[in-house]
Amino acid sequence: MALQVAEFSRWALGWAEEHGGLWSVQENMVRLAEEVGEIARHVNAQGGRKLLGQDAESAAGEIGDALFVLALISHQLGTSLESGAQEVRRKQEGRGQRREDGIGHEG
Repeated sequence: MALQVAEFSRWALGWAEEHGGLWSVQENMVRLAEEVGEIARHVNAQGGRKLLGQDAESAAGEIGDALFVLALISHQLGTSLESGAQEVRRKQEGRGQRREDGIGHEG
């Protein structure tokens, strides 16, 4: 069963509220930077540049951690992961020929 974005966001917010409340948006931004850094460790490990420690979480777990924090930040900014996903999908589908790497650099 696939977990829907809106359902995940509601769960993340509820979990945070039940476990001490939301951190400030600034604190959550720092948390997000930390999680992205942990994803980067996995990318470095794939390239053979660095080894992951024995206690390293899976890449999927790190991406999930970042998604969790993004859900909280989106709520704090008065939007949602779902609307962000819809917006980026519209933007990407509206672009012409895509670059070979699949990501355009314009806003």
